[in-house]
Amino acid sequence: MNIEKGDRVITPKGQGEVIEDKVYQGPFSIFFGPQIKVKLDGSGEEKEFSQENLELQAKKPSKKEAIEAVDKIKAQLDKIPNLPKREKGELPNHLEYFKEGIQVNNDLEKQLSVTNLDYVEKTLEAVKKTDSKANCWQEIESNFKIVRWWTRAK
Repeated sequence: MNIEKGDRVITPKGQGEVIEDKVYQGPFSIFFGPQIKVKLDGSGEEKEFSQENLELQAKKPSKKEAIEAVDKIKAQLDKIPNLPKREKGELPNHLEYFKEGIQVNNDLEKQLSVTNLDYVEKTLEAVKKTDSKANCWQEIESNFKIVRWWTRAK
């Protein structure tokens, strides 16, 4: 089992996300294998576990999966009944900027792409407050979850 940063795991203390995949402690730790730092759900506490004590729950999404999730969010924008005209034009552009930014090897571009994603997410949260009954919100939220997971784990 190959556990990496960003993977979801089940620990003896609950579920969490791997935030560091190889943490060594002490001079003899090479004989005992690497410790893996996990941020536990709920408490947000960071704990170290031996790899043998972890069960892989889900692998982190790939860049391709994150891009597919962004495309699905874009497709759902047309289904939001009360999305203002200005945002109907702007939000797809910001999502495209995000997709372009994550595919380059420039840290500034990557940071700016996450800013574009933040803008889209905050705008959609505001729109959702006015009409949360539309059928598209669940799919939008699940795709944002994938994209956010990828941005944390990259």
